Amino acid sequence: MMPLLADVFLALLILGLPVALMSWFIFHWLFSSAGLERQGDRKTLAAQVKKARKKISRQKRSNARYIYEKWMWFGSGFYGLAGLWTFALIEVKQFAEFVLEFPGWSVLLQGGLVGFFINFLINQLGNLFQGLFWFTWWPADSILVWVLVAYLGYWTGVELARRQVTFSRPDLS
Repeated sequence: MMPLLADVFLALLILGLPVALMSWFIFHWLFSSAGLERQGDRKTLAAQVKKARKKISRQKRSNARYIYEKWMWFGSGFYGLAGLWTFALIEVKQFAEFVLEFPGWSVLLQGGLVGFFINFLINQLGNLFQGLFWFTWWPADSILVWVLVAYLGYWTGVELARRQVTFSRPDLS
């Protein structure tokens, strides 16, 4: 029982909460700038998100639009957001490992410059597949727990955005 509780807590902390925040961010932006209606069921919302794609493509570049485009690339919806978060974590983790454990230029360029770029592209492709099959990347005794936690986080974020919940910085003065 204890490993399951630890798994749930870890899943909530490193997957559920970030997915909820990203979901809130994307849908808060979609409701305000893409004209999505806040009422309606989940099927209606999914249809509106797909219709909003054309309208958003005409808007000026922004951080929200960039995240939205990446989310759409990963398939949109719950699965796309969980995949995007997983891909981002994989990339950040590998970058930190590269910087902290830098093997040296002689090791990196051992196979030549072309070999270096081929290895880099293969690594990126592997990261992309891990992001697409995100549920297999997380350290879990129960994949189902992690999928359910991510799903709960996604819909929590959507519902917070639908109810116009906003987060403000606390006044520290």
